[in-house]
Amino acid sequence: MPRRILFSVLARVLAVLAAVWLATAGGWNLLWLLLVPALAWDILKVFRPDLVGRTPARFSEPGRHRVVLQVPGSNPILVIREIRRTRGLGLLEAKELVESAPVVVAEGLSEQSAELVADRLRAAGARALAAPIGEM
Repeated sequence: MPRRILFSVLARVLAVLAAVWLATAGGWNLLWLLLVPALAWDILKVFRPDLVGRTPARFSEPGRHRVVLQVPGSNPILVIREIRRTRGLGLLEAKELVESAPVVVAEGLSEQSAELVADRLRAAGARALAAPIGEM
């Protein structure tokens, strides 16, 4: 495990312990316990990265189609959100995809999956196209 990740996990474990210790004082200090689930989730993501970024099966059926994001539209935040939901990408990767439009968002999908992804992007305000690979 790289040192950077090790220090990150160690810092979060110490933060969890500090939050629990502060909460033992009672009163308003019990609010520190609200941080514990978020910190514990961050620790879990290091050891189980497969829990994060899963693409739902209906958006990833294999086939010979692709989805092209042509224009993000007037509200790119909604488009970023839909790309994260349908492709299982992180925030930074989805943001870079939207900023580099026109770009292929997904490739190797069935016709139904490609249309579903394109429809979700269109509903978010983007102009997206689902087409067979080799056509455009």
